Amino acid sequence: MPLNGKANLFGLTFLSIFSGHVGYCCIGKPSIHIYMPNPAVVNPWKPWQKILFRFFFLFLLPTTLLCWDLLTYFTLSIFRHSNPYQFGEVFRPIVKPLHWFDKHIFHTGYNPKIHDAWPGDNHMGLVFYITIFLFAVVLSICWSLYDKRRTNYNKLFYWFSLYLRYTLALTIFGYGIDKLIPVQMPYPGPVALLTPMGQNNLFNVLWQFMGVSRGFMMFTGACEIIGSLLLFSRRTSVFGYLILCTILSNVVAFNFFYGVPVKLFSTQLLLYTLFLLAPYAFKLIQFFFYEQPVSLTQQYFAFHTRWKRYVICLMLAAIPILINFCVTVVDYRRFERDQANARRHRIYEVGTFIAKDTLPPLLTDTLRWKRFTFDYDNYAIIFDMNDNKDWYECDVDSVKKIFTLHDNPDTATWHVFHYAYPSKDSLLLTGKWKNRDVRILMKSVPIDSMNLTKEKIKLIQD
Repeated sequence: MPLNGKANLFGLTFLSIFSGHVGYCCIGKPSIHIYMPNPAVVNPWKPWQKILFRFFFLFLLPTTLLCWDLLTYFTLSIFRHSNPYQFGEVFRPIVKPLHWFDKHIFHTGYNPKIHDAWPGDNHMGLVFYITIFLFAVVLSICWSLYDKRRTNYNKLFYWFSLYLRYTLALTIFGYGIDKLIPVQMPYPGPVALLTPMGQNNLFNVLWQFMGVSRGFMMFTGACEIIGSLLLFSRRTSVFGYLILCTILSNVVAFNFFYGVPVKLFSTQLLLYTLFLLAPYAFKLIQFFFYEQPVSLTQQYFAFHTRWKRYVICLMLAAIPILINFCVTVVDYRRFERDQANARRHRIYEVGTFIAKDTLPPLLTDTLRWKRFTFDYDNYAIIFDMNDNKDWYECDVDSVKKIFTLHDNPDTATWHVFHYAYPSKDSLLLTGKWKNRDVRILMKSVPIDSMNLTKEKIKLIQD
């Protein structure tokens, strides 16, 4: 895995406080600490360095809105009963401007009436990133012409890097805890187990490959969490960049080659990492390839006023603790719900299907069922004789012993079945199906009896 109104105000205020304008940052003379002389930061920047910084500053800053929107959504999900925040709502004000740009300039076919209103791997995402890119190019040219006498952007670069580093760390921590508390890729449910391999798309193959091995998923989550935690300290941040660069390169490859619909967002996070790692690239090359001793110490800025230093330290400690705590609690609650839901999973093989007469199990029969399963939260799935699936939400009335299956708001199309359990491992449904009175007797099949079983890890295989 942007802001609501308050979070957006926080992000903009945070960045504006740490801008290059000293008079705005603090009252009086600021204190600049340089722990080690470094020619790369003391000497004036080269023209191409200033141009690249202006472009990436203008391009990367707006994209962090996606991160803060996601973080706000998961943080406030701890109050899930009050439904405090809708993911993607912050982007609705820019829907019409993006539609105008696409209609008159890009011509990608973006239509806000039928396409998603948040910038993912979709039409709006494509227009969103292209628009930001073009604005960054134009504004960086204007900025370069207006501010061509400035020798460097050391102070702005420092505070922007700090903001970007914390944004990246918080976002990656959220993805890591999703795996360490194994909820992102759940163990395949009944429908996944009953679906032939050849009918799965690449996304499902990847998700099931990760889901069947909870240990591997937790290991990858632990690696992401370690990389993110290293970013919260200036001393360990470079090591964190190297770890996350490796992890995110793998994630981006998975997303592109397995069709996971977060390709643009994961690439954005990788770009953050490369941008933050870039100032150390030359020294890392000297260390790894030429075996030369190097120092990774960089220019460090701090405020002269004590209370401002305390406020900054408090913000940099309290905000990550609060967000990471909320995300962890939300994921743990989700894990408990998934565990409870997994205990309700059922697979039933239809033994007898009576519609006036007992129907034999013929592949040409369009009325008879082959299987009936319970999967996910409250879904019932009917398999016909050719293994085609019909998905229905299932409302259960345990007093009247009724299942109500529905897939649209029109109550006239809903299917109502009385249910009974003649024995511990059987289910009897009576009701109407395709305007026919039916009586269906089914027998449960243990999920662990399917071809994919929950195997134990063995060191000795023979």
